[in-house]
Amino acid sequence: MLEVIIYIITAIFSLIGIFLTMISLPGVWLIYLSTIIIALIDKFQTITPEILLILLAISVFSTLIDNIVNAIGVKILGGSIWGIIGAILGGIIGLIISNIFGIIIGPLIGAFLFEYILGKKGLKESIKAGLGTFLGMLLTVVLKTGINIGIIVFVVSKLINN
Repeated sequence: MLEVIIYIITAIFSLIGIFLTMISLPGVWLIYLSTIIIALIDKFQTITPEILLILLAISVFSTLIDNIVNAIGVKILGGSIWGIIGAILGGIIGLIISNIFGIIIGPLIGAFLFEYILGKKGLKESIKAGLGTFLGMLLTVVLKTGINIGIIVFVVSKLINN
């Protein structure tokens, strides 16, 4: 019975991890932690240490891809760190204010405002930089969410097939 409860808790952690990823936070680590807990419960019979190392590498890659793609988006369209910070905060505030629509439009508005006010860029530059930051962030969220879902599907399929 305790194992079932722990499996349910790790499933909830994994869903929270996907949600965190969607608002541009590192949810992959919550998913990886859930996988470690499952491996411990199962005494590494299904999720072996080798699999954990591979999933660790994938998790690190997921984290790095965030920085790489964001930097490329910012660089190509002239954004700065202010745009990235604004996009992240805009996404969080947008989610709180208006759910799914807010998480889509919030990063764009946040990136633009932060570039314009704190980055001290002109209107046209701020719009362009905000758009680049937003597109980079959107692409990383899609990539990381896909990676996270892939990890979850892999772990669940290993558990079911064992």
